[in-house]
Amino acid sequence: EFRRVSSDLEQTLPVSQATLWALLNDPAVLAKTIPGCNTVREVGPDRYEMGLKLQVANVSGEYVGTVAIEEKREPAHYILSVEGQGSIGFMKGHAVFDLEVVSDAQTRLLYTGSGEVGGVVAGVGQRVLSGVAKFLVGRFFKALEKHIAETQANPASK
Repeated sequence: EFRRVSSDLEQTLPVSQATLWALLNDPAVLAKTIPGCNTVREVGPDRYEMGLKLQVANVSGEYVGTVAIEEKREPAHYILSVEGQGSIGFMKGHAVFDLEVVSDAQTRLLYTGSGEVGGVVAGVGQRVLSGVAKFLVGRFFKALEKHIAETQANPASK
């Protein structure tokens, strides 16, 4: 059994398009902003092995998988593809990131993501999974915003 989930979000961030592009292509930033991520290791150009610990409703577990940055059109578009397996099942998905210039110091980040989960976690229910997907995307955006604010306040911490 598997379930599909999807989520869309957009947010204007206080950085240039080039800066946001660099952040979204930095594995250290991805490790810091992807909810539940506890390890990231580069295994090839734009390919990473990642460890995640997630809780969905009353089901929690760890996943190990790969993340790939695909279809790059610098500085405005890429797709982040994720595949993983773990103690509570599997996950597979992708996130499309589009970066639109608002001004020299502001960029709108548009996110569209979808995925599938299977195994024990798929038994949680579609409505719960959709809510969790939106929550995780929201946490990613909050973590990215926090990272930007911290690096602007202290440029040496980049």
